[in-house]
Amino acid sequence: MPFSMRYQAIPLSLTILIGSGCSSEDAEQSAKQIEEETKNAAAVTGEKTKEAAEKIKQETPVIIQNMKDTYKKSEQEVKDNTLQKGDTAIVQSDAYLALTPKAYDELYKLIEVNDVDGVDKIVSENQVEEIKEDSEVEILERDIRRTKVKMKESGDEGYLPTSLLEPVK
Repeated sequence: MPFSMRYQAIPLSLTILIGSGCSSEDAEQSAKQIEEETKNAAAVTGEKTKEAAEKIKQETPVIIQNMKDTYKKSEQEVKDNTLQKGDTAIVQSDAYLALTPKAYDELYKLIEVNDVDGVDKIVSENQVEEIKEDSEVEILERDIRRTKVKMKESGDEGYLPTSLLEPVK
């Protein structure tokens, strides 16, 4: 930009100076002065650009490290609040422990349509068993919707909704 301005400013300045009755020496002198001022302005702009670039170079590693630290902290918080294999959890309310994945799917289909007789039937067939609020479980496998657990008290294994489990801190 300063380069093109210089070449536009010089002829324009010469035209004005010559048109206003100045001698060619005065015009030349003025053109040199304008050219010098343009160079100085370009140098100052270049210096400011270098300073800004240097400042960015200095600040960028700090910003990147801050972002890394934030991501690590967030990941750790998610991990701390997400059930992992081997963790102990507390059952938040009375529930049915489905002993197989098939029994889990069937149980929750029956629950969705309020089929109390169907739920009673799979309970009587020992496909699910009732567990009490505040029971402790060990996490064996975890999915988004269901988690395979081992009951601490009885040793029974089965599936519960993940949302019913709260990590023990």
